[in-house]
Amino acid sequence: MDDQRYLVTARKYRPSLFKEVVAQEHVTETLKNAIRLERLAHAYLFSGPRGVGKTTAARILAKAINCETPKEEREDEAEPCCECDSCESFEAGRSLNVFEMDAASNNKVDDIRELREKVRIPPQGEQKKVYILDEVHMLSKQAFNALLKTLEEPPA
Repeated sequence: MDDQRYLVTARKYRPSLFKEVVAQEHVTETLKNAIRLERLAHAYLFSGPRGVGKTTAARILAKAINCETPKEEREDEAEPCCECDSCESFEAGRSLNVFEMDAASNNKVDDIRELREKVRIPPQGEQKKVYILDEVHMLSKQAFNALLKTLEEPPA
C-alpha cells in the first residue's frame, strides 16, 4: 500500500497561497496589504456561506505571517514561501504556533477555557500564535462568552 497518508480531496487541493484562492480577490488583497504594511489586527472574523474559502483564507494568513523566509526574498512578500520549516510544519499539521479547532465538536465552555490557557503561552521563536476556530457559531452561549472575554482582553 502507498506510504502517503490519505487526504480528503477538498484538503488535498485546498489553495496554499492567496493567489490560488478563487473569487475572493477583495479579501485576499486586504489580507496581503495588512501583511505588507505590518498592520495586522489581533483578531479576524471570516463570515460567509459554506465553501467560499473562510478557513482557507485563515490558514493562508496564518502560514504567511509565520513564514520564516524574509519578505524581501519571497516572490510576493505577502505570500508564504511554502518551503521554510514553519511553512512545512504548518502543512504537515505540526506547527507549534497555529492551532485549528473545530468549534462544532469542541463547543463547551471547558473547551474554550482550555483554549484560553493555551493563549497565555507565548509563541515559539519570533512568530505569531494563530488560533483558527472553525464553525464558531456552534459554540454554546457560555463558551461564546468565554471566547469573547479572550478576544476583548488578549494576553500581552
